Amino acid sequence: MNPCIAKWRIVPIDSVIERDYLNAVDARLNSYDAYIDYQMHEARRALAFLSRFFNPHGARVLEIGTGMGGKGIAYARAGMNVTALDVDTEALRRAQRAAKARDAAMCFLTGDGALLPFPENYFDAVLLDSVIEHVRDPLALLMECHRVLKPGGVVFVVFPPFYGPLGGHIDDYILLPWFHLLPRGAVKRALQTRPPQPGFLAPLDAYAVYLTLNGLTVFQFRRAARRAEFRFDYLRVRPFLTHPGTRLAVGLFAALRQRGRGLRNVVQRMRREFTLGTFLLFILLSAISPLVFVPILQEIAAGGCKAILRKSPA
Repeated sequence: MNPCIAKWRIVPIDSVIERDYLNAVDARLNSYDAYIDYQMHEARRALAFLSRFFNPHGARVLEIGTGMGGKGIAYARAGMNVTALDVDTEALRRAQRAAKARDAAMCFLTGDGALLPFPENYFDAVLLDSVIEHVRDPLALLMECHRVLKPGGVVFVVFPPFYGPLGGHIDDYILLPWFHLLPRGAVKRALQTRPPQPGFLAPLDAYAVYLTLNGLTVFQFRRAARRAEFRFDYLRVRPFLTHPGTRLAVGLFAALRQRGRGLRNVVQRMRREFTLGTFLLFILLSAISPLVFVPILQEIAAGGCKAILRKSPA
């Protein structure tokens, strides 16, 4: 039974959003291992969705841009035959160690997603999770994905559109909406003034990630996917209310469905997690969130774009 709609039950927010997942989100930047565990949580949550479009068990899957490998590890442990590819050799070495420590059988390769070293019609699925916004040529990447996919195979794509409020990958240090659209020099100077936080990500590390962004929009992605001869099985543009904001929104929804029951727990969590600034940001992001349903205007409100692309059957 869905806890969000069950009647006559008190539904605390921790039963709506898993406590282990919340802890992983909050701790994700504490260490490399913490980030890998966070990635594994994200992948496990995505499995039910992916299972709607292909059978994960025994599927031959290519994960492009695997990074530290947490998502690929979770997919391998769920029964996929995962090949993990990345241009970052140090990240791949860390991913290999993590996979070995977590008993996940995977293949790791250094390579460019636009020049894949695989034959045609080879994979059942390709995963582009938070990757396509960083590549030099999204169309070339999608065309290569189409080439190596079997007929009827799918590509799973997730990315934050560039013109969204927090589309600059710098929100761990700067939470001002659309700040990343300022000149690069201004963004760099602002990050340089931010004090380091505990964990492995420094302000200039965030700037280095920001510099890799290609400015991809929802419109550009849809056009590139069609030019690569994919059809859309699924496409959703969603807002991003920040992690505390999402927890608040889900908790309020659950409390309202229960005629106010559990509202006290939601308020207590809100008081712990929000500052005045982050609460005002949540109000702003909530106010513009309906724009994600409006073509063109969705670009300035979007927090993420999620899609399943399918290659035509033979």
